[in-house]
Amino acid sequence: MIGFVITGHGPFASGIMESVQFIAGKVEQISVVPFQEDQEKLYKDLKQAISEVDTGSGTVCFADLAGGTPFNVCSRIALTRKNVRVIGGTNSPMLLSGLFQRELELDQFVDLVLSEGKESIKTFQIKDREKKE
Repeated sequence: MIGFVITGHGPFASGIMESVQFIAGKVEQISVVPFQEDQEKLYKDLKQAISEVDTGSGTVCFADLAGGTPFNVCSRIALTRKNVRVIGGTNSPMLLSGLFQRELELDQFVDLVLSEGKESIKTFQIKDREKKE
C-alpha cells in the first residue's frame, strides 16, 4: 500500500488531514509534517515520516504549493529515494480519491491523483445567466 506524507506551510497539512478524516474516517499509513520556519527540521521530519509510511510500495509526498519550501525539501529527498514521488498543489479530492487507490503501481497512482485533483476544480455557473440579466 502506498504511503502518504502530507506537508505544507503552517497548519495546512494538519487541517487538510483533519478534513480527510472527517469524510473518510481513520486512515493508516499517513503522516503529517507541518513546516514552520526551520528547513533542516523539516528535512529530518520528512525523511523520518517517509521511512515510517513506506512499506515497500512507495510513498507520495503531498505538498501545498509546487515550488514552495515543503515541496522543494520533499523533492530533495525524492532525488535520493527510488520510490518517493512529490505532488504540489494538493487538494482534498486528490487525497480522498487516492485513499481508495493505494494498491496501484506508484506512477499510475500519481497520474490518477493528479487527474482527480485537476478535475475537481470547478466554478459555479448559472446556466442562463445572460438571459436573466
